[in-house]
Amino acid sequence: MKVKHSIKCHGSEVLVREEGGKYHLSIQAAANPLGFGNVLETFSDKEEAIRAAEQFCKMLLAAKEHGYYLDNGHFVKPERESIPVAFCLKEHLTEDLWIEHLNRG
Repeated sequence: MKVKHSIKCHGSEVLVREEGGKYHLSIQAAANPLGFGNVLETFSDKEEAIRAAEQFCKMLLAAKEHGYYLDNGHFVKPERESIPVAFCLKEHLTEDLWIEHLNRG
């Protein structure tokens, strides 16, 4: 796997790795840089994967600010329905729409 894009993101690192013509968007703890991280979504286009990585980092910050945390590919908050990361990335939500979605929970 070759790293094609990397972003430092709120104590973690968001990566786009290429493997077999596919691009895997993953997140890993900054404290464990030797692992491959947890794959959040897979893309066939490198530019789309990079755009999604940038979008995910912004979404993660907003989610944390609204009391959510990341767990097994979902944004989770007690007493709220979990939100799949893959859904959020495919919807191409603006930051305002994402925050509105978080508030509705």
